[in-house]
Amino acid sequence: MSKLAVLIIATSLILLTLLPTSCTTSGNDAMNEKVSSQLLSQVNLRKEQLANPTPARLDIMKDMGMSVANLEIQRIFIHLTQELNPAQIAEIETMGITLYLDSWLPPVGNHPTGFLMADMPVNKLADLTKKDYVVRLETAERVLQPQNGAQPQSEQRYD
Repeated sequence: MSKLAVLIIATSLILLTLLPTSCTTSGNDAMNEKVSSQLLSQVNLRKEQLANPTPARLDIMKDMGMSVANLEIQRIFIHLTQELNPAQIAEIETMGITLYLDSWLPPVGNHPTGFLMADMPVNKLADLTKKDYVVRLETAERVLQPQNGAQPQSEQRYD
């Protein structure tokens, strides 16, 4: 079996075992509605790696485009209907989340939300979903592949 096939099977097994448990045991509707499945998977991988480090899981994380320099931090996109006001900024920063305010992209055309990038401690995901002004949370850590059949020129990671 090729290394790629083993990697795909291992990734699938980890995601299948972690994702359903997290979604069903959280009991948090805001979490299920606001958090992308990929972000939830990545946060769970980080937590598992912190609790029980394994080289194989670390390799899977790297292959997914995740930064492994600090496992306690996840880079995310926070989707919002409007730019954060000073009180909201202070509230989020008090949670230990680093906002990259210069990354703000406002809603455009038919897209009802804008977004900005942030670095979030993995243990703050549930707290962030409770903020009524947060519409959606997505990972900002992933290997992007062209969807038009073109070959990628290079993979970029932010370690």
